[in-house]
Amino acid sequence: MMIASEKEKTGVYYDMNARLAIYAPDALGKESSKTAEGVLRYAQNPVVAVVDKSQSGKTVRQVTGIASDAPVVESIQAALQYKPEALLLGTAWSGGELPEQWKPDIIEAIANGMDIINGLHDFLADDPVVAAAAKQHGRKLIDVRRSPEKLPVGTASAMKTDSFIVLTVGSDCSVGKMTTSLEIQKVALKRGKKAAFVATGQTGIMICGAGIAIDRVIGDFMAGAVEEMIMQLAPGNEYVLVEGQGSIVHPSFSGVTISLVHGSCPQAMVLCHNASRKNLKADGIDQELLPLPELVSIYERIASYMRPSKVVAIALNTFRMSEEEAAKVIAETEKQVGLPTCDPVRQGADKLFDAIEKFKKESSK
Repeated sequence: MMIASEKEKTGVYYDMNARLAIYAPDALGKESSKTAEGVLRYAQNPVVAVVDKSQSGKTVRQVTGIASDAPVVESIQAALQYKPEALLLGTAWSGGELPEQWKPDIIEAIANGMDIINGLHDFLADDPVVAAAAKQHGRKLIDVRRSPEKLPVGTASAMKTDSFIVLTVGSDCSVGKMTTSLEIQKVALKRGKKAAFVATGQTGIMICGAGIAIDRVIGDFMAGAVEEMIMQLAPGNEYVLVEGQGSIVHPSFSGVTISLVHGSCPQAMVLCHNASRKNLKADGIDQELLPLPELVSIYERIASYMRPSKVVAIALNTFRMSEEEAAKVIAETEKQVGLPTCDPVRQGADKLFDAIEKFKKESSK
């Protein structure tokens, strides 16, 4: 068995040209498949098939609307005809436990020459049965969430870089913070600006091949891990776009959020919100989301403890809305909050990057 080395844990996890099969049983097109859909939308790796028996016979485009004609197949065996080199586990949920019923499929993939890319909290390398299969067949088990063993505590070193740091923050978890960061980077690069993306979650790492999953880092070192990534990527980049996690008001995930705020020391933030959601996405918690203007104030106050920071724009996720509904809620939000607002997937992130550039110029005077 080959496990990702320490260098790979903080750098490239796997061959970014490897042909992927994505494993998303009974999940493609649902909220739990955000890892699969993020990889399908943004990763440079060619995706040759998706394993989801419930949608077999269709294409990714037909199920999700993503511009990919990769086939959806019913089994690992059916995926083999497309010659995948790695199986990427494409679903995620709170707790991130590995379902026991997945193991036979994972072992079958290993036996057929595939490495396994795993973003769950349960590490495959720690599972004796899966580890034995990987050793027998000489395949890699790449546990993306496994954090480096040695990380520094936070020292606010991100403030020493000349790069302009932008952090995406959220009204809740799973609202589009990674997507917004990547869409902003896409616009920046298109305009000839040098902009780096800091991946802080498993899907972001799978997309760009580097990063640290902050939700697996010991609390004392979370801010330091963010700083370390920023300091590695800042040289030569005018903008550093940090992928946010959770929400500052979420009872389960606010610890990760505040570590990202303090570790990144952002000059600007973009607040992300699912326009269809009224309550926190949380098991056993029935709590309404705070109004966006109140969240803007909270994030700015907390970030200002390190240095002045401003929420400069709102990114709305309007995925399940019609064009008319989306246009209406975007206009209403922009009026309510008084900040440039758009859906970066539906409309592109030009409006968001314009707001970032405008604030950058104003704050440098």
